[in-house]
Amino acid sequence: MHCFICDNTTFFNFLDLGHQPPSDAFLKSEDLCKPEATYPLELCFCETCGLVQLNHIVPPEKLFVDYVYNTATNNSLKVNFYNLVETLIERFQLKNTDFAIDIGSNDGTLLSNYVPYGVKILGIDPSSSAQLALKNNIPTLVDFFSKTVAMQVEKKYGNAKIITATNVFAHVNKLNDFLAGVAELLTQDGVFVSESGYLLDMITKLQYDAVYHEHLRYYSLKPLKMLFAAHGLEMFDAEKISTHGGSIRIYAAKKGAHKVLDTVEHLINKEEAAGLYKKETYADFAEKANQNKISIQKFISEQRGMGKRVVGIGAPAKGNTLLNFCASNPGLVDYLVEKSPLKIGLFAPGTRIPVVPESRLFVDQPEYALLLSWNIADELIPKIRGAGYKGKFIIPTPAVIIV
Repeated sequence: MHCFICDNTTFFNFLDLGHQPPSDAFLKSEDLCKPEATYPLELCFCETCGLVQLNHIVPPEKLFVDYVYNTATNNSLKVNFYNLVETLIERFQLKNTDFAIDIGSNDGTLLSNYVPYGVKILGIDPSSSAQLALKNNIPTLVDFFSKTVAMQVEKKYGNAKIITATNVFAHVNKLNDFLAGVAELLTQDGVFVSESGYLLDMITKLQYDAVYHEHLRYYSLKPLKMLFAAHGLEMFDAEKISTHGGSIRIYAAKKGAHKVLDTVEHLINKEEAAGLYKKETYADFAEKANQNKISIQKFISEQRGMGKRVVGIGAPAKGNTLLNFCASNPGLVDYLVEKSPLKIGLFAPGTRIPVVPESRLFVDQPEYALLLSWNIADELIPKIRGAGYKGKFIIPTPAVIIV
């Protein structure tokens, strides 16, 4: 195994979440009699550049082609993408002659926000979700992004003033090829904007459930600064945002194209102060994750022993990591309630917990609901309570809290 950024082979392996199936590999009823493919899910820390990454890579075609996630079902992300495009339009004075690309565009939700401004748009996404974008008249190239694809797009459409990659930049296996493609496609003053889960939040908030096979890397700014420089790019701005329990939005461009703001160095200083470049920090994180697992198992087992019912709210990828890590037996929760028609009627990977319509929660009124999208608890709890659920919520991490 080599570091994605510095090619080093010396790692500190610190958190083993076991062998798990891909977190979005939901099962149909006819699949229940078949074995599931599982892969190691373990985090390691590069002792040379400080990158945190997985130590086993699942081929991307096994993760992204038949995909059950679509952005439009996530209200907080829809708001985030709307606000991002509004910011880009104003900050970089985009006009109808400019070209904006979204890599990993999914169902086209982000790109749709450019439409009122007349900006030329293109999505690039290899998954089945791209068909939803095409149905909504969002121009989309169904393919994995690479330098070869970038050159094809450049030849057909020209160079892009804005390239976004939200919740995809950490997923890319061929990272250098990806960034070479970005550098190829940008105009001289063009801007690459990425959003990824932020390692600083993951460590300080004990977000071990943010680890799954799609997320190959867990970014902090110091290693990324080195990565961008290798491709003639530089970060000129960075900001923490609230999505996915804490993410980092990074603005990068060709070296010298934009003034480098002090936001970058400010966040790097915070990372260093938090110990993100020390092995001891990750050993402590792993210990806390394993203790949290024991706490979740203990509380739910005690409640079920008293005849209480426990169900899961949502079936997000992060929830499947948590359930598979914590499920010492198959009866951790009875079922998962969902709004997404893409998941209802299926079974969660690994645990094989049935996914049912959210309406069942209000009919059954189980005593406890395990909030698997705990990062948006402030949004979900009032909605679910207002819709008629009378039981208690379990927020699983960073400590088991009952609401």
